[in-house]
Amino acid sequence: MVVPLHIGVSDLYEYLDHISDVYVHVVSDSLEGLFADSAEATFEVMLNTKAVESRKSIPVEITAKDLGQLLYLWVDRLIYHFDADSFALHRADVRKVEAGESARLSASLCGEDYEPARHDQRTGVKAMTYSLMEIKREGGMWHAYFVLDI
Repeated sequence: MVVPLHIGVSDLYEYLDHISDVYVHVVSDSLEGLFADSAEATFEVMLNTKAVESRKSIPVEITAKDLGQLLYLWVDRLIYHFDADSFALHRADVRKVEAGESARLSASLCGEDYEPARHDQRTGVKAMTYSLMEIKREGGMWHAYFVLDI
């Protein structure tokens, strides 16, 4: 069963059917929007991002060999900040995503310290996976598919 589409920062994301994990599909007209909405979609699995306020910011710079690895490292970093720093995301301000011989991302994570009761504790995400991962440009829009291990 596919759940309804969610309006993200840039365009939209949805959760697709998967037998045991969370399968995410994000659509945006830019790579920056694609990565920002991937962050929101990931955190919405764990908590209610609408209940989170922007009280602090964490700068993020990532370099990878390609867009697939960049998406993997991006979501992995988000999960790390949640687990290690108890950081709850309100939004990700993705300033720049570059694709070419290597891929780069420059962003700031905006949010606050995680409070389970106030932020609506949901499902724990253990890890990002390469399972079913795909990033493609189709009809002028960017699409990302990825699975979160819960």
